[in-house]
Amino acid sequence: MLLLDQTAQDKAAAFFEDHARPLERRLYAYHFQAGSRESVLEELAKFQNPDGGFGHALEPDFRLPESSALATTHALQILREMGAAPSHPLVQKSIRYLVSTYNADHMVWPMIPPHTSQAPHAPWWTYRDDLSLWINNPRPEVVGYFFEYESLVPGDLCARLLEAVVNHLESLPESTEMHDDLLCYVRLAETKTLPENARVRIVNKIEQIAARSITTDPAAWSGYAFRPLKLVGHPGALCAAQFAAAVQLNLDYEIEHQGDDGAWHPYWTWGDLFPEAWPVAAQEWRGVLTLNTLKALRAFARLG
Repeated sequence: MLLLDQTAQDKAAAFFEDHARPLERRLYAYHFQAGSRESVLEELAKFQNPDGGFGHALEPDFRLPESSALATTHALQILREMGAAPSHPLVQKSIRYLVSTYNADHMVWPMIPPHTSQAPHAPWWTYRDDLSLWINNPRPEVVGYFFEYESLVPGDLCARLLEAVVNHLESLPESTEMHDDLLCYVRLAETKTLPENARVRIVNKIEQIAARSITTDPAAWSGYAFRPLKLVGHPGALCAAQFAAAVQLNLDYEIEHQGDDGAWHPYWTWGDLFPEAWPVAAQEWRGVLTLNTLKALRAFARLG
């Protein structure tokens, strides 16, 4: 079993200090240097727009200044991580934005707004008119946040959406190449206030899909594979027992693949799209990926 030694940890810390975005720098300080929750939320607030949604390349692969469900769900992941209460202004405004942008006819949120093709973005975040594309992402994740902050959501919207989401999930095939789709259902299942009967149905299907979707062969991890740690970030995560051996191999792999700059690097690119913007996005992703990797290594007692 490999451990990330202190020298390697110091290199990662230096990367955050010298090269990471202020947001990831503060998240690193919160998790590893007794930094404050308030400093994280203060930095996150800089990505919020007057309409309550988030933008400004909070998700580095989509660099639109205006608000989107994509950036707003990314913000809510951080708000959940920080334990932000329903009374927090960042939460209230973000939920209000999602309520106001809900497409009731199709029961979805467009992940990205129309007419955004000029903003630098990864090819998979190009706008398309087909609203059914967004039924697995971001809808399940948004429903999770609606239950987490149910007092901010009108009427019976939570219950109606949950029924639609669970029924759709159970109709899906038992494999997916869309990593983020499965993670949206995982974030829904992780919602503490979710009704238990729905959670059981969701978890059962997640386990079935994960069994056919997670890449457990380390030889394939250098490409765009669904690595076990992307699903199982800590010992108490969904599917932790299901992928216990693969997770240990993945932890070894990550320790062996830390960059010379102390960071972990994205294993994808934008191809030929927006070549002037990709280096900036890639640098920001280094901060995100390095933070996630260090958190997983610590959770599995792999920091030496």
